[in-house]
Amino acid sequence: MDLPDEAIRIIESMPRSKPEIFPYSTDAITANFTRTCKLLDIKDLRFHDLRHEGVSRLFEMGWNIPHVAAVSGHRSWVSLKRYTHIRETGDKYAGWHGLQLAIDTK
Repeated sequence: MDLPDEAIRIIESMPRSKPEIFPYSTDAITANFTRTCKLLDIKDLRFHDLRHEGVSRLFEMGWNIPHVAAVSGHRSWVSLKRYTHIRETGDKYAGWHGLQLAIDTK
């Protein structure tokens, strides 16, 4: 799979006890996501919204349709295009200090 360099750096910085990058069940992910949204008083965010956000960011970074589809798992442009709402171009997270924080906390 083709991922942005920043994503690969984060993945490589994570401790690994199992072959999976995220060795959690879907139920555990759902429960923690729901709990976190409640804790932060976020009422209108679904886990699937993160996929939409990620796809939009890849298009903003200038990725083409086949490249984005390879990462997102979309099989057709028809299903992929409904997730794209390009507002700007370029990598808006270039130089983001949070990336280094994520890597430094391993």
